Amino acid sequence: MGAPCSSALTIRLFGSIGVEHAEQRLGPRDFGGNRPKQILEILLAARGGPVPVERLAEMLWGEHVPDNFAASIQTFVSTLRRHLCADTRCARELIVTESGAYRFAVEHADIDLDRFDRLLARAGRAPTEAARRCLLDALSLATAELLEDEPYADWVEELRGTYRGRVIGAHLEAADAALIAHDYQAALTHAQAAARLDPFSERAHRIGMLALYAMGRAHEALEGYRRLRSLLVGELGLEPSAATRRLEAAILRQDDASSLLPRPSREMQLRTSSQPWLLFLGRRAELDRLGQCLASAVGGDFAMVLLEGEAGIGKSRLLDEFAASLDGVRVGRARCSALEQHLPRVPLAAALRGALDQLDLDATQLPALRGVLPELSLGERPAEFGEIDVLEAIVEVIRRNTPLVLILDDLHLADLGTIAALEYLHQRCADRPVMIVGALRDDEVPLDHPVRRLAVTERISLGPLSEHDLAPLAIPDVHPRTGGHPALVSSVIASGSGPDLRSSLSELFIARCRAEGAVAFRILLTAATLPEPFELEVLAAMLETDPIALVERLERLCDRRILRVDGLRFRFRYAIVRDVLAAEVSPARNRLLRDRAEIFTKRQEIVRAAGHDVPAMSSILPTS
Repeated sequence: MGAPCSSALTIRLFGSIGVEHAEQRLGPRDFGGNRPKQILEILLAARGGPVPVERLAEMLWGEHVPDNFAASIQTFVSTLRRHLCADTRCARELIVTESGAYRFAVEHADIDLDRFDRLLARAGRAPTEAARRCLLDALSLATAELLEDEPYADWVEELRGTYRGRVIGAHLEAADAALIAHDYQAALTHAQAAARLDPFSERAHRIGMLALYAMGRAHEALEGYRRLRSLLVGELGLEPSAATRRLEAAILRQDDASSLLPRPSREMQLRTSSQPWLLFLGRRAELDRLGQCLASAVGGDFAMVLLEGEAGIGKSRLLDEFAASLDGVRVGRARCSALEQHLPRVPLAAALRGALDQLDLDATQLPALRGVLPELSLGERPAEFGEIDVLEAIVEVIRRNTPLVLILDDLHLADLGTIAALEYLHQRCADRPVMIVGALRDDEVPLDHPVRRLAVTERISLGPLSEHDLAPLAIPDVHPRTGGHPALVSSVIASGSGPDLRSSLSELFIARCRAEGAVAFRILLTAATLPEPFELEVLAAMLETDPIALVERLERLCDRRILRVDGLRFRFRYAIVRDVLAAEVSPARNRLLRDRAEIFTKRQEIVRAAGHDVPAMSSILPTS
């Protein structure tokens, strides 16, 4: 007998599916058959979102959907409800029928995936010791593959991949926490677990090497490096990263192991409930990589680091956090500007001023320094200095004031003199404790841009924040709406997580889409009226255009990071951009487009049922 829904279900998805409800315990064979069980798993994988009946059919039968699939699914749902809960009211509260869709009411269940996510979120903003406890609790839930009773189901692969990545991340974070606590055996165990799940994870191998070295097993640590290098070269044709090579070199030099350990994390506090901004959200791995580069630079190995990512992805915010963590080094920071590209070395001069602000620079000893800091020659007759003299003066003043960190935002806008000077500094200060960090928009830097020719020690690429990173905000649907893009997340928070964005950001999205050209803008507006992911053929029919020509434009919009590929279909990279575009379509136009899509879809079903290819829309609709 089932219990009423006042008694919450406990659901396990790690391993084979399991449901506990009052005194009832259900396993994979207890839901009335394989199809009812699969429907339950699909609904749970949707995490409370509605799943259309057509999508359910596609996931259950693939390309062989039966004619009466809706009736079959209704039967499976009825069977599932009976087995899940004997109380009819309770069963309907759990498996909710919506218009053309079903959903699982996750508010009535305690699901292990949710507990896992909450523990990771708590670990992400806790100090090291507390974070380690949360990570261990999370990993105790994830002792098996997600939904291992469905090893071949395509529909579970995306969710399985997501949580495999989160489990790997949890092991790596737990390993770092163990290193900080000097629990080297636990760190090694976690690193090995992560490497089993992802053999190409250099971070896992580095942690394992460091743990072995700290335990006095340097020979095994170096053997681990050789195995990793053999794997990377043999399978991927790649050498280990600079960070991995630096660790090998440190072990060969027999550096003090304590100097190589990660830094403890501090607690991250949320601001007031009216402004729920995190002081720093995610990016722990990237911040650690910057810290490792700094440690190498302070040790006397010049570091040139490029931080790459699209506009608004959080480069400056990461550099803020990095700069705030620096202690015992001189720091200078400047932003490059397109308006100053005709002026030589302006951003480099600004960064040097910031780093040397408290010093009384004596220009009489280095007269050529006036060539980059003209304020040193105030009240004197201006003098001309050769390019090399100016660069050598910069080198000398840097050498006298190390350790030094220079941070240059928007490096893709720097003048050629600044970029050339950075390369010169790299050569002349190679043995000095100097670190230069440049942030740039990689999507705005052509392949022949001079900044791409810099001799770089480390490249750090920033992508969107993960759902786990955003969990501490506790804003529903923030990740699906924004795709984890920090600028979009900020806008959602500022607008109170409501459906409407501030007009300035809406206008920015519209302007960006218009900048792709009139044809592309029309494509995007039309695509915004379709359910996601949208089919190429349906969109081509609505636009009355050739699908081959259209797919080339869609792929170009994917390259421009407005759309992305989803299997054989496409979707907007950020749902929030789709929302803004859809709001631009007038009701009359929206109705006409939907009618046209419906006509084509019906025609598509008839023609495919007859075993023929679907003709282009222009052959079945009059030209508008």
